[in-house]
Amino acid sequence: MIDLHIHTTATPHHASWKPQALVAAAQARGLHAIAATDHNTMASVAALQAAAAAAGLAIVSGVEIDSGFIAAPGRPLRLWHTLVYGAEPQHPVLLELCAAVFERNQADAVRLQHELIARGFRLAGLDTLGRPPNVADVGTALGRLNELPGREAGDDDEAAGMRYILTQISDGYRPVGVAEVISAAHSAGGVAVLAHPGRSKGIYAVPADATDITAMVAAGLDGTEVFYPSHTPAQRVELLGYARRHKLLVSGGSDSHHPHDPLAAWDDPALIPLLERLGIPLADPR
Repeated sequence: MIDLHIHTTATPHHASWKPQALVAAAQARGLHAIAATDHNTMASVAALQAAAAAAGLAIVSGVEIDSGFIAAPGRPLRLWHTLVYGAEPQHPVLLELCAAVFERNQADAVRLQHELIARGFRLAGLDTLGRPPNVADVGTALGRLNELPGREAGDDDEAAGMRYILTQISDGYRPVGVAEVISAAHSAGGVAVLAHPGRSKGIYAVPADATDITAMVAAGLDGTEVFYPSHTPAQRVELLGYARRHKLLVSGGSDSHHPHDPLAAWDDPALIPLLERLGIPLADPR
């Protein structure tokens, strides 16, 4: 049983799992292998490996990269999260990629503030965060303080603001591309897996369709996360079909951010090729 999608305190202002507590919880859940997949950093991998050394728990090095992709001419930029597994955490190409995510995001946030104020929108509170604001922070302030055209039912402030930015400001947000993540993953000896392709979360997460998957496979995508808490049985069947058609590795995780978020315990045979690729023994050493 595995959970290859968990966030720790290395994901800033976002998650609260500490390595020792996570290992203890994974043991209590009866898990064989886990991965910390913090956003745009692998800072927790070494601490998690150290905490798990005496527990007989396999640790997969992982990271979740904020990324974007245009699947076909005329299609809008879509935001995706790309998981990288099995890479050397200190590989310079991967470190450069993670740094680029933060640098581009902060630079875009500065440009967006100027652009939005010039358009007459109100923004406030960004100077009280205690850190440089990112694009999502700007989007949240935009959605909270303004009546926005195109706001959809169900959009919270962040989603509403990001919808405006992505659809109304050309090149307002320039995330690293999925193809960049795939290239870095391969350079660092890892595999690239599309995270939660069936998740629906407003502008942030539009379920992947055949065009999206086919285009990312052409860019070198290695796998897709089929087993995810919000994926319906029908979505799992569809995603497994994509995996078979394109010879993709299959992954699964909980996306747990805090101890009160339950860990997953996926044990489907479709996961075996990924575990073999990552060198994880199929027999539980405990």
